[in-house]
Parts: sequence; structure tokens; C-alpha cells
Amino acid sequence: MEVSFPGPENPQPPYGRNGHPYFMHDMVRSQPSAVRSTITATERVVSEIPRPPQDRTVLFVGLGTSFHAARAGAWAAGPAWEYRQPIRAVDSFELLLEPEQIQHTGAAIVYSSSGETALTLRAQEAIREAGVPQILVTGTSKSSSVDRADHVLLTRESDEKAWVHTVSYTTAIAATLTLLHRWSGQDSVNPMGVDRAIEDVVRREDDWRGLAKSLEDRQKFLVLGSGPAEATAREAALKLREGAGRFVASTGVEEFLHGTLPSIDKDGSAVIAVTCSALDGRRAGSALHAAADAGAKVALFRRGRPSRTHENEFELPKVAPALTPLVDIVPLQFLVYWLSVAAGRNPDVMGYDDPRIFAARRTYGI
Repeated sequence: MEVSFPGPENPQPPYGRNGHPYFMHDMVRSQPSAVRSTITATERVVSEIPRPPQDRTVLFVGLGTSFHAARAGAWAAGPAWEYRQPIRAVDSFELLLEPEQIQHTGAAIVYSSSGETALTLRAQEAIREAGVPQILVTGTSKSSSVDRADHVLLTRESDEKAWVHTVSYTTAIAATLTLLHRWSGQDSVNPMGVDRAIEDVVRREDDWRGLAKSLEDRQKFLVLGSGPAEATAREAALKLREGAGRFVASTGVEEFLHGTLPSIDKDGSAVIAVTCSALDGRRAGSALHAAADAGAKVALFRRGRPSRTHENEFELPKVAPALTPLVDIVPLQFLVYWLSVAAGRNPDVMGYDDPRIFAARRTYGI
């Protein structure tokens, strides 16, 4: 069924593809080049952006995928500043619910791929009224968000052709890390060269397609991630909902062992863990053994040589912890894509080719 969503709110919907390769596939594979271009472009302008005062909070603000990029940026900022700078990641809606969070803020880094997200625009207005400097990370130079910002970091080659956003997420993180590297001077957040690790993961698409094949009978997914992998787990869960139409939750590795395990069943569940260190790798191994004993199918993404204790265990490229969200999301994007194709879904349109979903969207302005 070809999708048609007329109206000014969707000037460039993903029309025209009714089979593989869908636009999402193009976008996922474009990420090494887009990240490389974004880092180069951001390096040219970051010297113009003053670092916030050390005694003032830096807010990282966004909604949906943009909020997950904000969380990845906020996590990286902690070790970059040796935890001496107050940092908070907050989604745009929560900021509007509690505008007092803007008090004592030295700067806000705001994320909006399109620059037209309604609640993020309202959050920007509140930040501007408080006199707080704004740095906007976006994919467009002409938008309502740009008009509200003091500085703009443009992501490159990140013009999404699918509604399930992928390349705009990784390029937003790349721009943030480039800024943090300039502000802190810490090599641990320098993203230069990370595109090669992303290329390595893209070249392994057959592995991720095989993983999708092994999990295609699962309807309930739980994605585990702690530390820098927490943003990855959240973003993967969102993509699995949007693109593959699965029921998905995300949680921390240890939290799973303290209460989520009873929700696992033997017929419909899959548990995926993304880890970045030896400690969370060991705990994730325990979590997946427990999930497998409960009947779930499991998968583990980890640094270091796979132990082969799980059928689906994959080694990820070794990069600094702050850079892992750029790399680790890519296999999960491919997983979403190939699950969607196997189910006969068009991952580009987020289920809006279903008349019921489309009607709900139009009725409630989602």
C-alpha cells in the first residue's frame, strides 16, 4: 500500500518505495560519511561558542530520538569535565512541566533534527525568556528552532528520508562530542576517527540480518543498557516500536535482575543487552542467562572477544565509552530494518500505512 499523508505538517513524507531497499536502509548505511562530515563541519565553528561557567548547570534538551542524543551528550559531558560541571538531560515536555529547572543554568544544548518540533520550540522559548544561551544541534539552517538559538551546530548529510530517524541521531551525537572536545580538551570525547568503527559495523550487515532472522518470531522485546549504553537502549527500543511495530521496553542491566525478569515468557520475548565495560558485561551475561532460562531468546553486544555462551553474541569495535552510542546503535538499526522487512512492513512510515494508526494520528495531532 503506498502511503499518502497530505498536509503542511509533512512536506516530505517517504513516498515511493514498496520494498527493499527502503529509505531507512539508505539512511543507516550513510552514517559513516555523515558522521565524518559533521565532525569536520562542527570543528570549523565550535571555537566561536564560549564554554558555560563551571558553577552553572548545562541542560541537554530534546524530545524522542533527539532526547536520546541529548542523554548521550550529557553522559559524555560528565567525564569530559571530570564531574565538576553540573549537567542535566531533560526532555522538552519535562522542562515545560518544571520550568524551574532552567534556574542556575549556564547554557542549554537543544536537539531538534527538523527544527520544528512543537514542544521543543516551546522549551526553547522558555529558555530564551530566562536569558540562557542556547546551542542548537539540528539538520537544517532554516527553521523556527534556529531563530531561537544563539549558536547552531548543523549536522551534515543527515536529511532523513524515512520517518524512523537514524542518521540524524548519530550525527547529533557526533556534533556534541566535537563541541565537548573543544570545551574540555579531553581526548576521551574526541570523535575524530569514530567513522571507521561505524564503517566496520555497517560492513557486518549480514550479522545483523542473521540476528533479525533468529528473532523474527518474537513480539515482545526488552533492551538492556547502563552507563553510556543507556541512551542506546532507549533509542533502540524506540526504533523497534516505530519501525518494527514490536512491544518494547528498555531498562538498566541491573534493574532487569531486580524486577523485570518475571515479565519474560517463553513464547514471545526477546532480551537484548548492550554493554560497554567488563562490569556491565558480566552482569548482562547473568541477566541473559536468567532470561534464557525463562524461555526468552537473547542477544548480547559487548566489547572484547565473545564468550560464545549465547547463540547471538557479538563483539563491537573498541572505542572510548563516550563514543559508544555512535557505534552501538547501528547493529540495532539494522535489526529493526530487517525485522520490518521480514514482517512485510515498510519501516519508513512508522505504521501510518495502517488506516487505524493514520486516523488516530490525524484525529489527535500526534
